Amino acid sequence: MLTKKDIKACLAGRPTPVVPAFLFWFDGKFIDKHKDEVARLYNQYSDDFVMAYLDSERRAPEPELGPDEFTDDWGCVFVASPDGVGAHPAKPIIHNLDDWTNYVADGIPLLNPDRASMALRKAIKENPDNYVVATFWRTFYERMYMLMGFEDLLMEIAAGGELFTRMRDDLRDYTIRGIEMIADAGADAVFLADDWGTQHRLQISPALWCEHFKPAYAAMIDTAHARGMDVWLHSCGNITELIPEWIDIGLDVIAHLQTAALDLPAIAHAYRGQITFFGGLDVQFNLVNGTKESIRDEVQKMMTDFSAHNGKYVASPCNTIMPETPIQNVWALFEAIREFGSAK
Repeated sequence: MLTKKDIKACLAGRPTPVVPAFLFWFDGKFIDKHKDEVARLYNQYSDDFVMAYLDSERRAPEPELGPDEFTDDWGCVFVASPDGVGAHPAKPIIHNLDDWTNYVADGIPLLNPDRASMALRKAIKENPDNYVVATFWRTFYERMYMLMGFEDLLMEIAAGGELFTRMRDDLRDYTIRGIEMIADAGADAVFLADDWGTQHRLQISPALWCEHFKPAYAAMIDTAHARGMDVWLHSCGNITELIPEWIDIGLDVIAHLQTAALDLPAIAHAYRGQITFFGGLDVQFNLVNGTKESIRDEVQKMMTDFSAHNGKYVASPCNTIMPETPIQNVWALFEAIREFGSAK
């Protein structure tokens, strides 16, 4: 594992002893399928920084659930994918302003400082010389459609509806409270997440994004920077049009660069050195169907395109490693990241 100083150097655009890497992003079904090999991978490799989490406290009542349904701390209902991994929101619980007002008063998760940052403080204490990133995911845009439904949210955004405006502002403020709590715990960075892209384009127009969401993200980033923290943001899909907007408001790291949805060489050419890129190593196609040689070629090209040895690039799979992924391809990926990421 690299030192805190090394990761800071990478984000600042300076060379580090090796290209930083975050390797271990396995789906649970993959781990179940390859327990012994996963244990061997952990014995041989390690991530170069620490990921911890901020934990909220549920207040929402438990609803009646159907087959394969479950809820989270927000009381949102999800249905598990029947074949594969993941889940999707199943039953909206916010339909109007009264619902939202009552939910903010009685249902939105609590951020109790002692409980919420317990795991984070433990990680910081156990890794005093390492860079610690606190994850605080699905508290803003994604949470809106988990609460009210995707189509209804898009209609509210298009119409500039009052329900959307209230939810956006309240969830912005909630996220900022979490960022402040993460800073109080002593983390080096906060890791936010909102998926803004489909496979081919943004979910809303860049103009609407800039009007309704850019100021909110700027407030989050400014809050973290004022407390001495970096900001990392995960966003799947084709988010090319948002990269200059995130650079403009000072985002430090954009993750995880969904390979199949992006023209990564073009992005590297246009924005290399202006923001730290994290990820971009394909898990949808090459890692599942490729060979050791094709995986090595992809890693080497990624390192070259993003001038990884000069900083501002962190190597990682672009998303969760799926259960159908051959274990030998995961070994090949990790080996190639460490080989091509070594100092020359």
